[in-house]
Amino acid sequence: MFISDLHIGDGNSKDDFSQDELFNNFINEWNDLENPELVIVGDGFEILESEIVRHAGLKPFWEIVHSLDGKLITLIERAHPKVFEALSKFKGKIKYVIGNHDYYILKNQKLQENLKERIKNLEIVPYYYDEQTHILAVHGNQFDAINRFLEVNGEIIPPLGDFISRYMMVNFDDVLKEYLPDDVVSDYDNVRPTLDVFQWLEQISKVYETSVDLLKLWIDNFITMMREEEAKYWMKKNYPFLSKLSILFLNKIGGIKLGELLVRAVMKTRNLKKTDYLKKAAVKIFEEPGWLFRNMDGYLDKGNAIGTQYLKDIQGIVMGHNHKPGFELIKIKNDVKFYVNCGSWKPVVERKSRNIFQRYFEIFYAIARVENSGEIEIITGSVNKLRKKEVIS
Repeated sequence: MFISDLHIGDGNSKDDFSQDELFNNFINEWNDLENPELVIVGDGFEILESEIVRHAGLKPFWEIVHSLDGKLITLIERAHPKVFEALSKFKGKIKYVIGNHDYYILKNQKLQENLKERIKNLEIVPYYYDEQTHILAVHGNQFDAINRFLEVNGEIIPPLGDFISRYMMVNFDDVLKEYLPDDVVSDYDNVRPTLDVFQWLEQISKVYETSVDLLKLWIDNFITMMREEEAKYWMKKNYPFLSKLSILFLNKIGGIKLGELLVRAVMKTRNLKKTDYLKKAAVKIFEEPGWLFRNMDGYLDKGNAIGTQYLKDIQGIVMGHNHKPGFELIKIKNDVKFYVNCGSWKPVVERKSRNIFQRYFEIFYAIARVENSGEIEIITGSVNKLRKKEVIS
């Protein structure tokens, strides 16, 4: 069984996991299957947007990673006791693949120990490959330029996406609470596709008649954030040439206005054809399995040689990360493979027309079942929960 991106948090205002009862029911049903195994394909527990990380503010990434202790896991369990109870009673193995919102777990022994004390059959891994079904599970942020880690001359550069989340939690989220109801503020992180957050901010400003332009406020915060040392260092290491050009829109004279023009230009192109970069990454892995390991900076130690021969017969790849659930067949040479994205258990705020946003849950899962004949059956399913909450001009 494969699920992803539950983002189970510590009960703070950023924690919008509310499917405790449904999760408990799923786990109990899956427990009745023969030889069950659960694979959580990243971002199972929400560490990045926890209250403890928010209070750490803009301290260096690695300092925050190593400063966390088991208290955070205790807070998450206290907010979602049924989840922990269900997982602790699961009779099969649980493979927990690390994503980007829970990356801290991979590098912090105290967090790992605290989780394993509560869930005895839990194994924490950077990726998972099942040798019986030949299915590979990897979160997917490794193929996302903003949310990947990058090794440069032995130094692991943390993703800009992590810094953006921490910066906005400290500098933008509390401002939103001054103008909007709490339940509307929680929608801000869940707008999909992400570029539509610009339209959402414009629309929300009109509907609630805020005294400030929320979109401009967001842009101002973003440009100011890009002047921070961690953001500039990320640009320098990831895009040395562009980091020099960025001075044009990060300088203090006219920088904000130019930054606003750039962001609005991006908005104008959001209706252009979108490509699924995770599916493209899956195709590359099917064609050349070794390509996976070349994109696992920060997850695997390059000092240890990793053989790819046992990955040569990958039949399916399961990812999460972009919260877009789906199942597709892909023809690679003369063979048919499959790609699954497990979506997310977070709510989705989606633009249905120019001025209407709808909030709903689309909970997706995939089951790989080995039949007596040796063939593999892939079962996918979803649970849709619609909440009638529309923003209309």
